[in-house]
Amino acid sequence: MPSHTLQIINQQVALDTDYLKLSFSGDIEKTELYKLLRLKNLKHLNTACADLCDQHLEVIGQITTLELLDLDSTAITDNGLQHLIPLNQLKELRLKDNPQLTDACLDFLSNIEQLKLIHIGNTSITITGLATLLAKKELATIILDTTFDTARDELLKITKQYPQLSITLKGTGVIANGKLNE
Repeated sequence: MPSHTLQIINQQVALDTDYLKLSFSGDIEKTELYKLLRLKNLKHLNTACADLCDQHLEVIGQITTLELLDLDSTAITDNGLQHLIPLNQLKELRLKDNPQLTDACLDFLSNIEQLKLIHIGNTSITITGLATLLAKKELATIILDTTFDTARDELLKITKQYPQLSITLKGTGVIANGKLNE
């Protein structure tokens, strides 16, 4: 009788699952992550706070069913994000609490075909980088943290220029169509 579950790292996972919270610390072999490719319905992968690094993104970038990927508080780098370009169903990418991420990663993000929402709070991405990204990529939502409060006027201008865009400024409100809604 075939098994309907799979042992991945430290948990039993149903083969037909569409959501997986993957937690681990320490070194994890890529071979362990290759098991994720057997989850044919996986749409949302949450690896927040896991010891995830670029070599793991090489595998995650092959899970073409992903629509939402949470990489908050991991050890990924700018260059590692290039492995996500093949994810042509990915609509939402959460990168908050990765201060090591800079404007250098934005070229890779602009090439993720269906991407509509990014969360880049507490990264080192700048307002200049954000404007460059928006010139290449049509996004619907960007979530930022309070470090962007000082760039509020620039964010207002950006949302006037890109009327489809909504910017959530944590602790402040939502900026859309050149207006701040607190």
